[in-house]
Amino acid sequence: MKNILQTSLFLLTFIIFFSSCVNNKTNKQPESKTKINKVEDYKLKPGIYDIDSSISSIEWVGKKPTGSHNGDISLKRGSIQIDSNGSISGGKFIFDMQTINCTDLEGKPKANIEGHLKNEDFFDVEKFPEAFFIIKDVDNSKMSGILTIKNIPNPISFNYEMTGPLEFKAEIKVDRSLYNIKYASKSFFSDLGDKFIDDIFTITLNPVKFK
Repeated sequence: MKNILQTSLFLLTFIIFFSSCVNNKTNKQPESKTKINKVEDYKLKPGIYDIDSSISSIEWVGKKPTGSHNGDISLKRGSIQIDSNGSISGGKFIFDMQTINCTDLEGKPKANIEGHLKNEDFFDVEKFPEAFFIIKDVDNSKMSGILTIKNIPNPISFNYEMTGPLEFKAEIKVDRSLYNIKYASKSFFSDLGDKFIDDIFTITLNPVKFK
């Protein structure tokens, strides 16, 4: 009888202890994590930071009714300026237009489209080997500036996201008609039917990194 009583007390104690552990685990609140999405959150030192073009990725996508093409392009050089508040106060990107690369095709089709994009119909890279983006204003997650293609400057704004203390991502919609790129554009030709190429192409900074 004594052994039975001791066993019962032991089991009762174990059940109470186990229930307490389960309740504590269930009631424990997850730790909150603050999402860092502004350059100020990283408390960077004031100064000029150069783009690390060797590991920065610039991608593009162009579309038409029958499909799309995509590729990449290299950054030649660039930098951002951080002010005393840890904010981006300026900067400049220089795109090497001669490095336009199509990644969704191979062989002759790849060479054809790259040659077409580089000739006078599109970016005329022999005459205009560089394109520029100059940062004019940064407000929270929005960046504004001047994008110059074929020596034609136009204002442009886009949202960006910090992905590290010295790196960010962005998706930029560019209207090629603003840069007098007329080939198969409905902005210049009204009789193209479905043989047109969209005026809007997308540049993705995925991401750009600084050092």
